[in-house]
Amino acid sequence: MKHIVHLFLITILLASAACSDHEPTGYETQEVKVQVGGELTVREGIEVTLTDSRGSIYRQRTDAQGVATFGVPVGLYRAAVSWISAPTDGWRSIYNGSVSNVVVRSGEAVTVDLPLSQASTSAIVIAELYVGGCQKDDGSGWFHRDKYVIVANNSGDRVTLPGLCLGIVSPFNSYGLNKNYDADGHLNYEHEGFVPAASAIWYFQGDEVTFEPWEQRVIALNGAINHTLTYSASVDLSKAEYYCTYDIERYKSTNYYPSPSQEISTSHYLRVVRYGDEVETAWPVSTSSPALFIFTPPAGMTAVEFGTDAGNVWYDEGRALPAFTCRKVPASCVLDGVEVFSSAWEENYKRLPSGIDVGHVVFTPRLGHSLVRRVDEAATQEHGHTVYQDTNNSSNDFVERDHASLRDR
Repeated sequence: MKHIVHLFLITILLASAACSDHEPTGYETQEVKVQVGGELTVREGIEVTLTDSRGSIYRQRTDAQGVATFGVPVGLYRAAVSWISAPTDGWRSIYNGSVSNVVVRSGEAVTVDLPLSQASTSAIVIAELYVGGCQKDDGSGWFHRDKYVIVANNSGDRVTLPGLCLGIVSPFNSYGLNKNYDADGHLNYEHEGFVPAASAIWYFQGDEVTFEPWEQRVIALNGAINHTLTYSASVDLSKAEYYCTYDIERYKSTNYYPSPSQEISTSHYLRVVRYGDEVETAWPVSTSSPALFIFTPPAGMTAVEFGTDAGNVWYDEGRALPAFTCRKVPASCVLDGVEVFSSAWEENYKRLPSGIDVGHVVFTPRLGHSLVRRVDEAATQEHGHTVYQDTNNSSNDFVERDHASLRDR
């Protein structure tokens, strides 16, 4: 009996230790001071996070001098801040910043300078991203050519845009070798004020795109058909109000792009401008960890003019080859973006600048899961419509859901 009691106590102690992964207590810790600066003028009480390579997060708030002081175990960290101001005339300023590759060594105190950049929240946001596919009915594997994204007007105002485009950033998978970091741990294009749209961009037809108050648009990224007729765990993307990426002359794979449902008007087809590897038969959206963003063309340009502008070329990794060709999207033109990390890898690398998305959301593919934006409950109650949380930080704004929202409609 004593042996049983001893084993029981040991089990409790081990379980208690396992529950304290996010606390530095019990480990040798080192002091890390993070100095917040840049465009943020209100400094005291701002939350700063340190995230280690395994995803453990430590949080502290800044003092009156804008310094957050941590005691953390030795390791490799990313320091980040995402702070949102009070609303003014319906708009709010968001201050974001991050520094990767913060090395904490035994016996060495560390000071990190964390400059913040300012951005304004947009009314048009990504409300959901479904890219990971689902299991086949017969258990023979998984099906993933049913991707979609939902873009929403997160306001009660009618919003007219001078065009609307979809882009992705390379490496297409978050765990892919990323050679676009400088020696200080910053993305080398972040301080230049642009986001590289890799491979191609998709755009809505027409000179302008108008969203009615609270309007949502479902965009099928692959087959705009009813996939549930073949795979019961999939989604129906065939409805008349939906949109789709379909330009069969440019992306010729009928596996990825079967003829859209006859219910969907051809005016709802997004068209593509390709400038990357012409060998690709489909837009290379990752099924595990994409970095996807939406943007408007720069002032005075159409999407086609922007996508074909030879003077606006940037090469991933600095390699001047077709497969590495990108277009430089000004950060000021980006409406929203979501950075996705793979749950299967310990090492993931950000591709979206912190001004677009200072954080990330972790995703598990192949199980019918979806990434959905959290709802701002207070604002929803106030407006009587679903209002999404938008802090430009996917770590806070998005959550992995066990099924696609379209299956509830």
